[in-house]
Amino acid sequence: MASKPENQAGAPPGANRRRKLAFAILFVAYFFLISWDTLRVPFSLDEMGAIWTYWHPSPLRLLVSHFMLWRGYFRPMGGLFYVPLYLLFGLNPQPYHAVLLVLLLIGAYLMYRFARAMGCGDLSSAIVALIACYHGGLSNLYYASVFVFDVLCGIFYFVAFAYYARIRFSGRLLTRGQTIAFLALYLCALNSKEMAATLPVMLLVYEWLYHEPPPWRRLKELVRWLRGPGRVLCWSVLINLVFIFGKRFGPYGLMKVPSYMPVFSWHRMADFHQRYLGDIFYNPPRFDWFWTIVIWLAVTYLCWRRKRPLLRFCWFWIVVTPLPLEFIIGRDMACLYVPLAGWTVLAATLFEDWLPSATRVVSAEPAFRPLGPARTRTMLAAAGMIAWALGSWSYKLANVESGVPQLEPHLSEVLAEFRAVNPQAPPATKVVFLDDPFPASFDGEFVAELWFRDRKTQVVLNQKTPLPPEEIAKAGAVFTWRDNKLIRIR
Repeated sequence: MASKPENQAGAPPGANRRRKLAFAILFVAYFFLISWDTLRVPFSLDEMGAIWTYWHPSPLRLLVSHFMLWRGYFRPMGGLFYVPLYLLFGLNPQPYHAVLLVLLLIGAYLMYRFARAMGCGDLSSAIVALIACYHGGLSNLYYASVFVFDVLCGIFYFVAFAYYARIRFSGRLLTRGQTIAFLALYLCALNSKEMAATLPVMLLVYEWLYHEPPPWRRLKELVRWLRGPGRVLCWSVLINLVFIFGKRFGPYGLMKVPSYMPVFSWHRMADFHQRYLGDIFYNPPRFDWFWTIVIWLAVTYLCWRRKRPLLRFCWFWIVVTPLPLEFIIGRDMACLYVPLAGWTVLAATLFEDWLPSATRVVSAEPAFRPLGPARTRTMLAAAGMIAWALGSWSYKLANVESGVPQLEPHLSEVLAEFRAVNPQAPPATKVVFLDDPFPASFDGEFVAELWFRDRKTQVVLNQKTPLPPEEIAKAGAVFTWRDNKLIRIR
């Protein structure tokens, strides 16, 4: 049976509501104070590619891609973020970053709800929300909308799991309608990012730790369990298998791209964990192998030294949820948004566990004796939360903020030139760029086609795919890029 949330005993309901409202106001203020400057961040080339990827196909293709998992379409949920913003605001980065901030704030609240569903009390859940508001180790999550995939995946992952856990906590199984609702949320998480493929494993871990474990040794009882408590798990595994097949063998499968192909090796795993812990513990770019082992041993001891489902669940969460990243090269920082939830619950729970001992020690000191244990506990809890907030803010100022203006200065110059010249072309024609601003890539094609806002207009970069003179003569418009200036030839 699941353990009950550790609520503040004896507090009147009205006082609890006022306290939660005060925390919510403070956390929202803290979130925007530490993140508002992201509204000034320019686009990155990856964002140009993402907008083009979702805008260029037809709206019908974007819609049906959400349900055709076996085709392996690239994260179709991202299209619901990029396409409406592009149609409304074009290539102005501010609205994209503003909506990303709203999604991150929603994500912080959902981490709070996730903590509550797992049995955390008021204080530890509030600490979870505070950490979720800003974590400097995942700093690029706040500055590039291309990581909206991680945020959307986390939002649907947390909602789906909390929804499932709340129902199971009551001792009930999910009804047919509730199962469909859960699977719809899970489908949205899968369509956001591949990290969601770990959710069935976490359902199994939850059932094992919080309820009765599956009866593996007795076939009839196992079948009965799979038709009862394991029914949702079976459906989610089935969806997962179709999803993984699409990513590996589908015509648009991401695993066909070399940079997304996992390489199962000890070196790849060790490299990931060094970077993983470096980001989580504010020690980028990585820990060395010695401290990586020490940290994992310490975390494992703290989680397993007592028979406590919440801590053991956190251990599984921080080990299992990063698995889709572990053997793919160079994935860290913002990609750790889903694993971050387990670390926040673990840290908050340990803090609340140690708080009574710290309270006894501090309240025994003559200077704090007049406060009494209750006020001393409140003071220590507030001091810990303020210390985290100030530490994260200081880290951002020292290690993050200075590098933001250097993200994509050339792209900013190119977009500024497009705005100044405002090039136009006849609809549904071929537009040729004799020279383009990105000679090493096809990003100039993405930028130009997004500027013209016509799916039937084809931009050809003559430097990449040279055309004969007669083909250039037939083009609806011809441009070149010279000395950082956009020039129309005809």
